[in-house]
Amino acid sequence: MPQDVQHILFIRLSAIGDIVMASGLPSSIKRTYSLLDQPIELTWLVEAPYTSLISHHPDVDHVIAWPKSEWRALLKAKKYWQLYKAVMLFRKQLRQRNFKVAIEAQGLLKSAFFAYISGASERIGFISKENSHKLLNHAVDKPTSELISSEYRHLANAIHTHYFGTQDTGVPRYELSIAASNTAQQSAASKIRAFGIKSAFIAIAPFTTRPQKHWPSKHWQALIELLRNYCDLPIVILGGPQDAVHAESLAFECNEVISLAGKVSLEESASVVLMCHAFVGVDTGLTHLSTTYQKPTIAIFGSTRPYTVTDSKRTHVLFEDMACAPCKRRPTCDGRFDCMSLVTPEKVLNRLKPYINYQ
Repeated sequence: MPQDVQHILFIRLSAIGDIVMASGLPSSIKRTYSLLDQPIELTWLVEAPYTSLISHHPDVDHVIAWPKSEWRALLKAKKYWQLYKAVMLFRKQLRQRNFKVAIEAQGLLKSAFFAYISGASERIGFISKENSHKLLNHAVDKPTSELISSEYRHLANAIHTHYFGTQDTGVPRYELSIAASNTAQQSAASKIRAFGIKSAFIAIAPFTTRPQKHWPSKHWQALIELLRNYCDLPIVILGGPQDAVHAESLAFECNEVISLAGKVSLEESASVVLMCHAFVGVDTGLTHLSTTYQKPTIAIFGSTRPYTVTDSKRTHVLFEDMACAPCKRRPTCDGRFDCMSLVTPEKVLNRLKPYINYQ
């Protein structure tokens, strides 16, 4: 007699890079449950702007968008009663899904709160400094190592061990997985062709949220000049609307250097990464995505340095192994970020040459 489907809520709300690095968990979770001979449906709860990143994940059955900006607007306007009603309505919508298990893969109070109000009787996630694990009933440490997605791989192993103990059942392989829709890929290809690019190209992602992740603008300008002198591959600059002016300045008066910053959606940006011949970026989501797609990737890391080892032999992490690095959010260099500036454009080009020297 067939078993009832078990509904699982998976929570990773943001941001792009962490969504990419957590994208191996749905597949791992489903493989663990397959060993239990338990059919499941997995629903990913994510902030509304990022739904397109996971809507086509092969092991995500449903996506729920958290309307964070709407809740924040109500809070800012001091419309507390309307906010309360919005939260209660969201709680009702979660509970209508009959989740039995909630997996909290963020380690924050807000994400654990959603696990708690979902009604899931089994809530698994990370121990956190915010003590959000008190809303869970099975919590694990959040260790990090030099391996990409190390904390999420650890959670995948912990979930597997939770059900099988020390039995040798074979921990499911962890594989990053982010897919763009055919529509987004076609749209991105059309926009690239509109700029006259009809062959292989290099994509670069110079922009990110925190200053300690930035590679100096003069280095990007020098790298573009070095690439223009070394090969004929066009260069496509990616970024968001807030990066458009800076991106245009990098592309200004450079042959076959175009800016798509602010001109393509998040899903279209992912499609551009999928289509590129090679990629250069800082510690940002698109760089991690390029690794996921097994593209030749030069990752320029400094004070954040999320990993040095990946599953792709074509990803090369460049960083200066200074005594103060990685300092994370506590820089001691008075804003100089030497760990980034010491990664020179020449070093980046040398790493890139094996992938572009056929031109």
